[in-house]
Amino acid sequence: MSLSKSLILLAFIAPVAASAQESPDHRLVEESLLALPEHLRDGTTVAYFEDENRVVLRAGNNGLTCQPDDPDTPGFAVWCYPESHDAYTQRWYELAAEGKESAEVNEIIADEIDSNKLEWPAVAVNYNLRGPSLDTAVPLTVVYVPFSTGASIGVTEERQFNRPWLMLAGTAFAHIMIPGQ
Repeated sequence: MSLSKSLILLAFIAPVAASAQESPDHRLVEESLLALPEHLRDGTTVAYFEDENRVVLRAGNNGLTCQPDDPDTPGFAVWCYPESHDAYTQRWYELAAEGKESAEVNEIIADEIDSNKLEWPAVAVNYNLRGPSLDTAVPLTVVYVPFSTGASIGVTEERQFNRPWLMLAGTAFAHIMIPGQ
């Protein structure tokens, strides 16, 4: 093949390759991984739920899953969680797909955790990135410490914007909120 034919072929292939890299799925994967510290991004699964069906955008092998921003909800929010939250996440979307409201879903899941019908880890860390837009989103690390109280773990239960605080104290969903910058 002559040099001129090679250059013409390259001129047609390069834009196609570039557009494949910028596919909507590629963008969702890249944005989702921003919630994680850099050293955790390789090998992370990126998936979301469409009703109760899990859609995998990128399979991983490090035990973490990131859920991309939902363009149908206001603002920007991505979150990443360990395998130990898979059953909870699946169950949440199953119940939501049945038409149940968030409060009812949380109540049902809390009952299922209390009765050991649903597996729930003793401790787990989630990573979030959220805000009015991607450009203004801030990181938030959430450490789940089920049934803990502020007194039992030495952290305030009052909302803090610059320090850790415990949310939903004494419940299965008790968690330490660690704001980031």
